[in-house]
Amino acid sequence: MATCITDPAMTTQPPSSNPDAVDARRKRARRTAWLFAGIALAVYAGFILSSALGH
Repeated sequence: MATCITDPAMTTQPPSSNPDAVDARRKRARRTAWLFAGIALAVYAGFILSSALGH
């Protein structure tokens, strides 16, 4: 006899399901993702320039 245990935290809706709140959260998440992408690109370019300049 198999039982399925699900985590209740995984099945509940987020506390604010207001469309405006969801939009604001998505906008903040997108901005954070772009920030991290910019930092990663800067580090990557720094390593390439460092190796190209022979340091």
